[in-house]
Amino acid sequence: MYLEKFKLRNFRNYHSAEVVLSPRINVLYGKNGQGKTNFLEAVSFLTLGCSFRTKRDEELPRHEENGFYLKGEFLDDEESLTLEVGTDLNRILVKINGVEYKSKRSLFGRVRTVIFTPDDLQLIKDGPEKRREYLDLYLAQVYPEYRQHYHQFYRALFQRNSLLKKFREGFRDFRELEIWTEQMIAEGSQVIYLRLKAIEDISPWVNRYHQLMSQEQESLSINYKLAGERVPSLPVSTVQDKLRTVLERRKNEEILRGYSLVGPHRDDLILLLNREWEMRVYGSQGQQRTAALAMKLAMVDLIKKTHGVPPLLLLDDVFSEFDDDRKKELLRVLTEGTQTIISTAEERDFLNFGAELKSFRVENGVIYD
Repeated sequence: MYLEKFKLRNFRNYHSAEVVLSPRINVLYGKNGQGKTNFLEAVSFLTLGCSFRTKRDEELPRHEENGFYLKGEFLDDEESLTLEVGTDLNRILVKINGVEYKSKRSLFGRVRTVIFTPDDLQLIKDGPEKRREYLDLYLAQVYPEYRQHYHQFYRALFQRNSLLKKFREGFRDFRELEIWTEQMIAEGSQVIYLRLKAIEDISPWVNRYHQLMSQEQESLSINYKLAGERVPSLPVSTVQDKLRTVLERRKNEEILRGYSLVGPHRDDLILLLNREWEMRVYGSQGQQRTAALAMKLAMVDLIKKTHGVPPLLLLDDVFSEFDDDRKKELLRVLTEGTQTIISTAEERDFLNFGAELKSFRVENGVIYD
């Protein structure tokens, strides 16, 4: 399914704009600060129900406006889909094929979307939270059951942490603690199992993309770190046993600290350059940027493998630090069937690319095709 028409009104610096997109490659070009990233943010908000730049929806309306409106018309060979979302005086308004929904969460998963921005360097450079966010956002789109297990796990985690705080203050009810521990193990093991399954699938793609963009000079491997230990793909029962064992071993420490120390909320991904050097520590900024992009492109393949159709791919300023050879390799990858919207300052990167490319000049919140 691809985005055919997109309309936005009073979003960021846009007063009103409507575009017809190519089902393959779309390029937004222009000087910095003109609205290219705002356009990508609007598309992602429509398909994911959230912004990749802020958690505050009140920042999204155009200056001195009370709300915004977005509409996308999507097509494939068998069906059409229309998504609409807007705000009006702090109320969220959502329609899917003309039917009203109460929450913007209803938008999530209707059109699967993968996003790469310059801030994704944090995926490699920053702490484990960023890498867990990467897994949670995309695995919720890959596996329908992931979101349910994820939310149930965090519900159990919240209750268990509340109880551990009471334990720290002298309260003792080990039976209730056991109940919430078992609930956390049951749901958390499903979350970890699906993460391990995804890592096993995407690892070859991550390495392939990294090699393509490094002219076969480097390899990149990805490992899952569970309870401080790197582990391969495991069955759910083994994950449950491991969680239960480690939680029992660290129970007294958790009571002293007042919160849970083990579970998918504490796990991490380890990326190794040439199977030896941890990318987060030893990789250059260029290598880290390539690794982050490889991880995003691998999720495109995982979604395509799982659901039979590729997601919408949004790339914000992806070419700014790549040399010409890496640009060519990336462009070759992007011609393999995924609808892609790219922002760039330089239109020349895409000249003579072919009829499947459509370019738009963006200037001060106005789009010219």
